[in-house]
Amino acid sequence: ELGLRFDLTLPLARFMINNPNIPKPFKRYQIGKVWRYDNPQAMRWREFYQLDIDTVGTSSMLADAECLKFAVDFLQEIGLKNFTIRLNSRKVLEHLLVKMGVSKDKVVNAFRIIDKMDKIGFEKAKKELLGINVDPSFLKLLVEKNVLKELEYKFSKLEGLDELKELLNYLKVFKIENFVKLDLSLARGLEYYTGSVFEVSLRNEKVSFGGGGRYDKLIKNLGGPDLPATGISFGLDRIASILDYKPMKKRIFVAFTSDKVKEKAIEICSNIREDKVCAIDLNDRKLSKQLEYANNLKYDFVVIVGEEELEKNSVRVKDMKTGLEKIVKISEIQNYI
Repeated sequence: ELGLRFDLTLPLARFMINNPNIPKPFKRYQIGKVWRYDNPQAMRWREFYQLDIDTVGTSSMLADAECLKFAVDFLQEIGLKNFTIRLNSRKVLEHLLVKMGVSKDKVVNAFRIIDKMDKIGFEKAKKELLGINVDPSFLKLLVEKNVLKELEYKFSKLEGLDELKELLNYLKVFKIENFVKLDLSLARGLEYYTGSVFEVSLRNEKVSFGGGGRYDKLIKNLGGPDLPATGISFGLDRIASILDYKPMKKRIFVAFTSDKVKEKAIEICSNIREDKVCAIDLNDRKLSKQLEYANNLKYDFVVIVGEEELEKNSVRVKDMKTGLEKIVKISEIQNYI
């Protein structure tokens, strides 16, 4: 039987099983297509690109903190500011549920109810949780703003709580604590998560743009060595769909007035390419057609190489947005643009 891969984490687990001698901890990033049997709708596709980063071979909460640091840096680097990373611990949540009256065989069911709370609403989730005998006071913790203080006050020996506090401290060291919100209602649907879990929300969208967590048992459960691991992945298509795309580099087109200056135009284009995106006409068209082409493809500037200007080691540079043309020394083209 063959199937389309649904994430990049299980293939990583298989890679670790097949390469037991690779130095640990092992870090990797991967970008690739994945598939889900989803109901196609806004920001939900059956085929999309994922970006994963993972660290395998350490139980340190510092590895989890590095994942979150990467997430913040990545989102800021591409120009996104209005985002929040929700953080929780499946370990804390599991032991809290048991203390709140849920039998161990119903914990996974409780996770599923909590995980779909965003979709079905708090009241429906509340009804379902009460149906499996969750203590009503647990429901208050799901929406508690100072949940860590509440947990420390009521459950000082709660398993996983010290790890969560350690992770939160590392986030302060990385100076990213303001981007992260501790949220007890975050469970993450995949059952291979064993500890910290995180999910990225952007703007006011109702879908997740990224998520992950610690999966310490996955590699062992698939027949490999006992290797703890943590990671985070992003849905690149979702992120791209809300980006106000602006090219990071100016795009320049080099036009030339005749065959006599073509070789010099090629040389100028080649030099510009060392620093910026640059193209040159390949069809020996008239200057008017070259300018029309550059305009249609929305180039920022056109460098016009002509015989008269070359005699003075200069070119004409046209700003395609304003229409302004200026004579510029060849050696000054980059600085002018």
